[in-house]
Amino acid sequence: MLDADVEVDRRSFTVRASLSVADGERIALFGPSGAGKTTILEAIAGLVPLRRGSVTLGSRSLDGVPPWRRRVGLLRQDPGLFPHLSVRQNLLYGASSDASLDLIAEELGIADLLGTMPARLSGGQAHRVALGRLLLAHCDALLLDEPYSGLDAVLRRTLTGLVVSLVRERSVPAVLVAHELADAQAFAGRLLVLDAGSVLQSGTPSSVVLRPASQRVATLVGYLGFVPAGAGVAGVHPERVVAGAFPSRGLVLSGVVSALRPFGAGWEADLRVGDSAVTCRLPEQPSGTEVQVTVLDPPYFGPDGAALSPASDARSVSP
Repeated sequence: MLDADVEVDRRSFTVRASLSVADGERIALFGPSGAGKTTILEAIAGLVPLRRGSVTLGSRSLDGVPPWRRRVGLLRQDPGLFPHLSVRQNLLYGASSDASLDLIAEELGIADLLGTMPARLSGGQAHRVALGRLLLAHCDALLLDEPYSGLDAVLRRTLTGLVVSLVRERSVPAVLVAHELADAQAFAGRLLVLDAGSVLQSGTPSSVVLRPASQRVATLVGYLGFVPAGAGVAGVHPERVVAGAFPSRGLVLSGVVSALRPFGAGWEADLRVGDSAVTCRLPEQPSGTEVQVTVLDPPYFGPDGAALSPASDARSVSP
């Protein structure tokens, strides 16, 4: 179990976070750049001074323990391989023995690269080596700071799946920093949304996306537009919209298409609904400029931006 309750001063705000991560659990810190996500990882790893707080890992207090004695593995965007050492030597750097080397190399798909120098590795191979080095060092917790952000989507999914399996097998707590929601959802069973140093909401990825606690959280997790509805406004997530009017399923919007562009296998449309602008994604191209769509079970927010409960009674909004 990893427990961290930390405060760290930054130039423009103080980062405050309290989190508990069970053995084998995976959580993601999600939010915009500069929200304080990396600062939390660095506080756990002992790389930044705490204004206040404590970190414990299992039965060990890490307060005052230097980074190199914490047995906490930190993997960043740069794999940080030693260029003058072979893959084998990089893997064994910091390891107590080479007893698990062949097994880890096989699991990571780098068994045939042990004699290779880092300069000859692809980006994905280098990240696998860096992960293997952490695993061979027998870290008691894994901290991942957007380690795959420079890689293509397919490779990110492959490496994320590999880390998820290894975390489960080794039963270590793991924390990922992500500013792309898809990366956080693919990795974590629990999501913490941060902004300006504060945790705005915590929960399963699906609960946070479908029921954001505030209009700010909704914006961060992908809602592209808000329309007046009942006592407040309704959030419109582009992937929670279907063509046609179905009042029993959600909020019906009547709008004018102001822009249309291909998106994946379908279309992304910008709609003008009264004085509001929203974006929706549809499987088929709208046949005209005036359309009706239904926002499936949208969240509602009051004038202060907080989620309304119960939801508004509004069922339709027109231009």
